[in-house]
Amino acid sequence: MKCPYCNNDMVLGVIRGGRDSVKWIPKEKDKGAILSTFIKGIIILEWMDSKVEGYYCSECKKITIDVPKQL
Repeated sequence: MKCPYCNNDMVLGVIRGGRDSVKWIPKEKDKGAILSTFIKGIIILEWMDSKVEGYYCSECKKITIDVPKQL
């Protein structure tokens, strides 16, 4: 896959879940790690043993992923 920012080749990898869900939340709603559990956001990973594939660009230091769930 080509990086959408710099057009360099990206490397396929995975992001694995841990004890808690991994999600994206709007910055203005961010109240810290503990309270983020109660804020709705875009779920990237549910919890343990889950993973999502993503492409990493070593030039831009960015990862692109497909979001499995929406708000």
